[in-house]
Amino acid sequence: MIRESKWMDRLSFLFTFSIITSVGIYLYQHGIFVRGSAVASNTSWYLIRAAGTIAYILLTTSVLWGLALTTRVIKDWSPGALSMVLHSTLSWLAVAFSILHALLLLTDNYLHYDLSSILIPFTGPYRPLAVGLGTLACWLALIVAGSFALKKHLGHRLWKILHLTSYGLYAMITLHALLAGSDADKTGFRVVAGIMVLLVVVLFGYRLGKTELLPSAKSPRQQT
Repeated sequence: MIRESKWMDRLSFLFTFSIITSVGIYLYQHGIFVRGSAVASNTSWYLIRAAGTIAYILLTTSVLWGLALTTRVIKDWSPGALSMVLHSTLSWLAVAFSILHALLLLTDNYLHYDLSSILIPFTGPYRPLAVGLGTLACWLALIVAGSFALKKHLGHRLWKILHLTSYGLYAMITLHALLAGSDADKTGFRVVAGIMVLLVVVLFGYRLGKTELLPSAKSPRQQT
């Protein structure tokens, strides 16, 4: 079991690192991190929006995949180890693109964000409440993603409790996208966001009807 856990962690890290590295190299080669450049500034604005949208889609996919795992919807066609690798990778990619989304704000000459207003929730110059929800959710997502590698040290119950916060942070990210996102008033974005939220709610409701949210404090063997 320990060997399998280490294998899953390493494979998840490899997938995530390769994608993040590729994106970082692309951005660096195209001068996105050169502050003050008119072209870079214009491009960075589109990349800020793109990174945020990708992060939201990845987080939604991770939540849906986690729900599918807990309700055993995919048990017949997806091996357990591979399913956990995919779940962990999706979580880390969602965190990575969320961080990229935040860091790209440093390159924008209109909003004037600094590092402290990016790291500390509710302190930014633009819609601090809505943006702060996104910042707080990003910190929570980082903790949840990190818990994959620490599962055997945390214990199953605490690990499960941490993962239950995913639903809260997903709600915060959704509010962040709708209240702070520049694409929130576009019909296409609202339709996509609505479909994703509906899928999460439906599958979460299905889970409530099929499984317990938290494992019992004592196993059945201990109770007898």
